[in-house]
Amino acid sequence: MPPTNFRHDYYAILGIPQSADSATIKSTYRRLALAKHPDRRKNVPNATAEFQLLNEAYEELYDVDKRREYDRIYRSTIGPREIKNRKIAELENRLGQLKDERKGPENLLRNITKDLVRLYAERDSIKGEKERFVRERATEEGWWLYICSFMPGKAAEFTRQRLQRERIMSEMIGKQRTKELNIDRKLAEIKSFKESIQSIHLAESAIKAEIRKIEEHWRQMLSLQEMERALADRRNQREQADWARAATQTHFTRKESYGHQSNIWDF
Repeated sequence: MPPTNFRHDYYAILGIPQSADSATIKSTYRRLALAKHPDRRKNVPNATAEFQLLNEAYEELYDVDKRREYDRIYRSTIGPREIKNRKIAELENRLGQLKDERKGPENLLRNITKDLVRLYAERDSIKGEKERFVRERATEEGWWLYICSFMPGKAAEFTRQRLQRERIMSEMIGKQRTKELNIDRKLAEIKSFKESIQSIHLAESAIKAEIRKIEEHWRQMLSLQEMERALADRRNQREQADWARAATQTHFTRKESYGHQSNIWDF
């Protein structure tokens, strides 16, 4: 048997308008369920309760019959002002949750950006060191070739130093490549966190737009009610004026009739 009273605005919990279709409800729920799962929010005190409420909202709104019953009962058990206040409160609560969700990736993004700056500096340092080493090696090898041309006994030493320089160069290339791989990973992480933050920003913007829409609708409704009251007051005033004129006319008619009868008796 469906409940006879609801304590929450399920549309606000999901951050969707009342006109949302089933596909929107499902996609929104999946995104929120992933972000609000208690395993991912172990430091949030009410994470489990919020997740259960999210599931409750999805179950009530995704099922067509339950949603129809919810719309009928929820809208009939509380007044318009309370509906508006509850809906805005739910939406503002959701905004606060999104803000908390955004702090995590924003902090990670700042830290990764710092790491990226450091990696760029380290890579550039290795690159500059490698370029200097290449220049120095070319100069040294030129001298060694010149010496070995008239001192053949130095050929073995030249070979040893050449192999050592090649080993050093190989190590530099390896270090540079490692830094570049780390840079690529950091760039991928930054892209992922930016997309996550952007998604949360879009959700926040949608909720803020929904709040503005509710408040504007409420202002229009109050304005319309004020106009209706003013029209009703004017109608009442006209009716009272008409009644007063009619009463006055009746009074004079009766008075004239009484005077006419008196004249007849006098005659």
